[in-house]
Formats: sequence, C-alpha cells, structure tokens
Amino acid sequence: MQGIDDQDALNAVLAKYPDIEVYRHVDAALFGGYLPYTEYRDAVDRTVHPFDSIAISGHKFFGMDEPAGLFMTTMEIKENQNPYSVTYLNGSMPMINCSRSAIAPLKFWWIIKHVGVEGFTEQATGMLERAAWLKSEFDRLGWEAWLEPMSNTVYFRRPPARITEKYMLAPDYDDRLGGELSHIVVMQHVTEEGLQEFVDDLAASIEEDASMEEDVKTAA
Repeated sequence: MQGIDDQDALNAVLAKYPDIEVYRHVDAALFGGYLPYTEYRDAVDRTVHPFDSIAISGHKFFGMDEPAGLFMTTMEIKENQNPYSVTYLNGSMPMINCSRSAIAPLKFWWIIKHVGVEGFTEQATGMLERAAWLKSEFDRLGWEAWLEPMSNTVYFRRPPARITEKYMLAPDYDDRLGGELSHIVVMQHVTEEGLQEFVDDLAASIEEDASMEEDVKTAA
C-alpha cells in the first residue's frame, strides 16, 4: 500500500553488507510527483537517502495528457553506463528506449512553470487531507480501511456490488487484510463533495443491510 519502499529499512540492511555493490532505484511514479511538496519530501530526497536513480510519471500527479516519464540519475551513473551505440545514428542514445518525443519535455516544462511550487503544494496537501478525511469517515462508519501516512490511496473492505458498480471501484484482494478489497486514489480532481456522496451511499447501504438482518431475526 506504500508506493515507495522504506528507505531507512533499506539503509539498515545495506549497512550490514558494506562490501556489496548496490544500485538503488526508486520507482516513484505517483508518489515522486507530490511528495516533494509535502512534509514527507525526505522520502525522495537523494541527500537524505543515497539512491542512484528515480523515475516519476508526468501523466499522474502532474497531469500530462499523454504517458510520459521522468528519469533522473547522477552524472557518474550516466557516464559509466552502456553507451548504447546506434549504428544508423553514428552515435550513442543514452536514454530510455522510445523516449524520443520532443513535445513531452516541453509539456512537462510548461506544467511545472505554469503551476509552480505554491500550486503543487496546494494540490498535494489537498490530496492527502482528503484521503485522511475519507479514512476518518470509514472509521466513523466502522468500515475497515487502511491508509499509509504519506499515501493518497485509501484501501477498504469491498462494499456491496451496487456501490462498487456505481463508483467503478477497482477490485483488490489481500488475505492479510481479510480478502476482498477496493481502493480510491484521491487525486486533484477527486473532490470532498464527491467523496461525501460515496460515504453517504455506503452509510445508507450499511443501514439497509442492518435493517434486513433485523427483519430476518424478527421473522425467525
């Protein structure tokens, strides 16, 4: 449920084996976009955790209209990689395969400049606040739910089909958490009003099921 592995735990393990060479890559497709604008920024800060490279999606938090990825590494890594010599280009191509779009970097640059640090901070903070609010509503209803502190994804016990179908909830399954689950990824477009409607529908469903159970007991 956490999009980035526990870097402190990794540091502790690696410290036991100082003679082993390690390349550490952080796959931060979603989290890497918004964490730098939150109190959890250290999780993707190379000065705090000595990872060698990190990948971030441009089409997730940053909202690009086409799949795009940002891969960052050190000059030392770049200069010592396989040169990937391309015969028909008479030169090397030190980039991820197929990332030859000249437009995608311009779109990414425009979004960063247009929204700015203040705008991204507001978006990231709002996402985490709404995710925490949703988790608190599940708790209030007594409906099992789980949320990592720096995550915007709330997992919960799968509601009845009429709820999952109305909100097109993706199905999950995890034996450790009791089996059938669903989740909601609280992005910028997920409003508190929309979440409130979902919570109200879930509450009504819980009351309806409880009433039916009571009727069955009475009839028995």
